[in-house]
Amino acid sequence: MRFHPKLIRVVDGEPHINTAGILLLSAEAVHGPTPPAADAIVRAQRTIDELLAAARAGGFAKAGILETMIAKERHSDRVVDMALEAMACIGGPSELAAVLARAGFDPEAS
Repeated sequence: MRFHPKLIRVVDGEPHINTAGILLLSAEAVHGPTPPAADAIVRAQRTIDELLAAARAGGFAKAGILETMIAKERHSDRVVDMALEAMACIGGPSELAAVLARAGFDPEAS
């Protein structure tokens, strides 16, 4: 998957994927042409579900539309912009960390 420039942020000279990028990368795992192992699909879907639930809770009203769009056209500017808008509704770093923990991310894992 090639990453849209809006999904990458450079910190101290190192590229990092932003939260919208995590959402769309997870969607690629679930809906992309080369499916990963079954357990990876389950984890990716859990990530999508938790991120969109948090966006809804933060006031993002178009989560259902975005969920449909990421299943079909993950690479369009429109989807990237909507994903960025949704992820901005999650809140700050502590809220995002809680969402990712619920999705099964382990910040201590390498």
